[in-house]
Amino acid sequence: MDLGSGLAGTKLVVLGQAKCIKPDSLVSAEQIARVVARLRRGWIGVYVTTGSYSEPAQLEMVEDQYPVVLINGQDLIKELYEIAGKDHGGDLMACVDALLRSRSLEVFNRRPEEILLD
Repeated sequence: MDLGSGLAGTKLVVLGQAKCIKPDSLVSAEQIARVVARLRRGWIGVYVTTGSYSEPAQLEMVEDQYPVVLINGQDLIKELYEIAGKDHGGDLMACVDALLRSRSLEVFNRRPEEILLD
């Protein structure tokens, strides 16, 4: 992710993890720890799930001050409805279709260091 521009710009590595699970399922602290273990100094993580995070997972995030953003299924749905209302007249399916069409189909198999040094 590029932040700023010119002399005031920098690149930031955001390592993401997404899990599609049942809405009543919980992500454990161990699952989040796997993402944290892959982070290097200065990187941040984002963990998105269609479920929720267990209380121990949330406590570990706070206590250990992990640089990871947690997005649960409820927050994901709220965001989708907000985008649908703003850009698609409230039509959730039109919003989802537009998001799927707009995503990049090209996948880059590059390490974050290669991107940072570009």
